[in-house]
Order: sequence, then structure tokens, then C-alpha cells
Amino acid sequence: MRRILSALLFFVSLTSARADVLVPELMASRLQAGETSQLEADLAARLAASPNDDQVRFALGATQFIRTVQSMSQDMYRYGLQVPREMDMMLPFFRFPLPQNPNPQRLDYERMRAVFQGALDGFARTDATLAGLGTSEIKLPLALGLVRLDLNGDGTASQEESLFALFNASLGRNRIPAEAGARFIITFDRGDAAWLRGYANLLSALIDFVLAHDGKASFDISAQVLFPNAGLPNEILNRQGRPVDPAFDEATVADIVAAIHMMHWPVTEPKHMASALGHLEQMVGLSRESWRYILAETDDEAEWIPSPRQKNGVLPGMGVTQQRVDGWLLFLGEFDAILKGQKLVPHWRLAKGINIRRVFLEPQAFDPVLWAQGSAALPYVEEGPMTGSQTWRQITGMFQGNFLGFAVWFN
Repeated sequence: MRRILSALLFFVSLTSARADVLVPELMASRLQAGETSQLEADLAARLAASPNDDQVRFALGATQFIRTVQSMSQDMYRYGLQVPREMDMMLPFFRFPLPQNPNPQRLDYERMRAVFQGALDGFARTDATLAGLGTSEIKLPLALGLVRLDLNGDGTASQEESLFALFNASLGRNRIPAEAGARFIITFDRGDAAWLRGYANLLSALIDFVLAHDGKASFDISAQVLFPNAGLPNEILNRQGRPVDPAFDEATVADIVAAIHMMHWPVTEPKHMASALGHLEQMVGLSRESWRYILAETDDEAEWIPSPRQKNGVLPGMGVTQQRVDGWLLFLGEFDAILKGQKLVPHWRLAKGINIRRVFLEPQAFDPVLWAQGSAALPYVEEGPMTGSQTWRQITGMFQGNFLGFAVWFN
């Protein structure tokens, strides 16, 4: 009996010590070991015990976001994703730094939709967790270069599978040198918590748009360019023994053209379009909230998004000036007015404007060619004030020609 009691006391001492570990230390140890599921369980238990602890809540939401991205990466590896150079910057959900899978599983359109639905559910969990945040200050330093993920789902998180590599792949021309990865540390704060929630809503809006439509025709005709060995209908087009120019692959371009040619997607689940609109409206509000916190900060500590007063930002060559902040807030106001239907969007061959809100709430088949030609826009044409080219020239001018780069960052 004494031995049993001693063992119980020893177990209690271990669990108590574990509970005393600070959140940054817990995240560092778990993430550097690639133990994302264990980390989520640890943080969920802490939040259940202290539901008003904003640091724990943010850490849990961030972990849920990371696990959602990791799960999607594992799905992409499972089906043998290989992104051609010609498409590297075109596809936001297919830019994972993955090795080649020698034995991919069979993929079809319904399985691909299931991948997106799983990601949508994961981002919804992230949003629900972060929605409970209060106004407390948060300080959560994270050595991004040391965090490992199990990107290919083999049960281990290797040095090659780092969150830094995944993060860097999303930066485009602003990528950080690999040798800086090990010392790449970000101190996340309350403004970043609102930013992360906003990004979860942005990604959810994109997924909702995809799930609202039936894109099977485009998928079946051209998905073999991304998943060359997953048993897709046109996979034989990859196996003709033709020479491939590493600088330019005509077959990839042909598959892209074919996908666009088949892009007349009927609306099969209109609820997803309404949901996408809600996510975009949430994103606008959260971006404004993020900047309220950022502009009120008085420290300057490894900032993910610095204010104009802060000089210790972590992204090289991406200085935040007051002009750029003003430009972003101007953009948010204009975008919000468009989403609300208060301002209409012009079309090059129409005198009246397009009510974008009705595009989401009264959705019809999506066809980019017919949108460019004008036929698809006609059901949404109205009289009313329009967003103007002068406003957009002013916004882009405030970013010195790099509005898109800052938009991807600022969210």
C-alpha cells in the first residue's frame, strides 16, 4: 500500500510540475519535438482549468491553426502532390514544401473536397477558440526556425519538415535566407492574435468558395498536373516519354488552359457562398482590431507586424510606415463597402456597377471567361455609387507598387 501511495504521490508531483511549465516553454518543447497533438491536448486542459487566460487561449488557437495546416499537408502528400514551377505562385492551398511520395494513394474529386472540408473544420476550431479572447496583453515568443511538423504524415517530424520552411514557402519574393531560420524568433502579441483569427477567416472564405461549386469537370481534366501518380482520369497524359524543358513545360500550360476552359462551375451548395461572405466581413473587422492593438503597442520586441514606431520587425525589406498603415485602413474601408453592397464594382463594358454582395447571396455558376466578357455580371448590375480607379490608384501608390505583397502579410 505504501508503494502504491508513493507512486501516486510521485505521479501527482509530475503532473503538478507539468502544470507549472510556462506556456512559451511548453510550446517550444512540444513544437520542437513535432508533438502538435500532445500540445493541443496540454493547452486544452489548461484552458479548461483557466478559461480567462488569454495567453493559453491564443496558444491553443495557434496550435489548432498549425495542426490544420499540418493535416492538409499530410493529405496533399498522401495523394502525391507535386507542384510544377509554372504554378508555384498560383495555388494558395498547394504550396507545401513536400518530398515526392513514391506510393501515393488514389485520388478523386470527392476525396479532394473532403480534404478542403477537413481544413475548413480545422480553421473553424481555430476561430472558435480565438473568438473567446479578452483584451489582456499576450507575449508568446516562438522560435519559428526550430518548430518541426510532420508534413508527410510518417509519424516523425524531421529537420526538413519545419514550420519555418512552410512559412518561408508562403512569402514569395520576401523569403528569409535558410541560414537565418534557426534564429528566426517572433514574439506574438494581442494584435497578432486578431491577425491570426483574421487569416483563419480569409482561408475559410476561399475554401467556402471552392466547396460552394461543383468543379469536377476542371478537376478531372487537369488535376494530374498536381497529382501525377494518383490514378486520375487523364494521368496517361503525364506518361508519353516526352522531353521536358525545366524552364518551361508546355504540358503544364496546356493543363492550366484546359482547366480554365472547363471552368463553368455550377453552384451546388449555396450556403458556402453566404458563409464565405461572412468570413470576409469578419476578416475586415479583425484586421481593424489587429491594427488597433498594433498601433497602441509601446514595446519593440521581435514584432511580426510592427507599427510605424517599432523598428524590430522580423521580415526583411518590409518596412511599415504610417502611409502604408493609412493605405491599408483605406483599403479595408473600401473593401468593406463593396462587401456590404454600399459601393458597386465597375465592369469594363458596362455603364452600371456590380453588387458583389449579391454575388455571394444570390450565387450562379462561376465562369471566369463569362465574367470577363460580361455575361456573368449582368444579373448583379445596379445603379449606385461605384468604387473608383482613383481610389485604388491612391491605395496602391501608398504601397509603392507592392500592395499585393503587403496585403498577403497584413491580411
